[in-house]
Amino acid sequence: MELVFKALADPSRRTLLDRLFERDGQTLTQLCQHAGMTRFGVMKHLRVLEGASLVATRKMGRAKFHYLNPVPIRLLHDRWITKYAARWAGALGDLKRQLEEDTMPPPVRVAAPPLRHVQQIHIRTRPERLWQAITRASDTRDYFYGTQVESSWKAGQPLTYRNADGTLAAEGMVIAADPPRKLVHTLSALWDEAVALDPPHRVTWTIEEMGDVCRLTVEHEGFEHDTATLKSVQGGLSVILDGLKTLLETGTPLMKVH
Repeated sequence: MELVFKALADPSRRTLLDRLFERDGQTLTQLCQHAGMTRFGVMKHLRVLEGASLVATRKMGRAKFHYLNPVPIRLLHDRWITKYAARWAGALGDLKRQLEEDTMPPPVRVAAPPLRHVQQIHIRTRPERLWQAITRASDTRDYFYGTQVESSWKAGQPLTYRNADGTLAAEGMVIAADPPRKLVHTLSALWDEAVALDPPHRVTWTIEEMGDVCRLTVEHEGFEHDTATLKSVQGGLSVILDGLKTLLETGTPLMKVH
């Protein structure tokens, strides 16, 4: 929590997070454009943001891309805003934004949409238990919006996420499984009519052991454009990871869906 508060306290770092919110997955050179600071300054601020897990990075070839990781902010929200106060806090926030937008010029939007979404979270658990929670139906129903996952977890075999009533919420195919380190699979979203029209994309779960803590990185990639599925992932993945962390660290689901 202390690292997150420290990282968010600096306006330059908040500006960098805003840039990634407008367009996720940028290189250092792209972030330096119109940043109002030196390249060294941007690098320094990015290190602080990475240290607080507010930014996740991925190397592709010689380029290093930076992604906004909202999970720590979601954890702050869940800790400091109760379910009773959330409605009032949200309403006041909406009012503030509406009043400010009426007096401010519209923000500059970057045309290119993000084609990949990356989030990270640190969970105090063992890699084997984390793998189990990702691949076992009795666990996923407690944090994955009440759905139960089913698969043999063999390459080339199908996987499904089913709702409590047995209907399909999503389906895909296992590409690679290396327990308890990495799982790669495709995913076709089916939870509503909008996402059901989208083609399947690729999901990679990477587990890294760091002492008594595991760092979990979840990557959704392969989007041809700003699809309904990508928007759903951007809005819902942090809730899933928050629930997974709560379940493994406390033994109690964050919220009962079933």
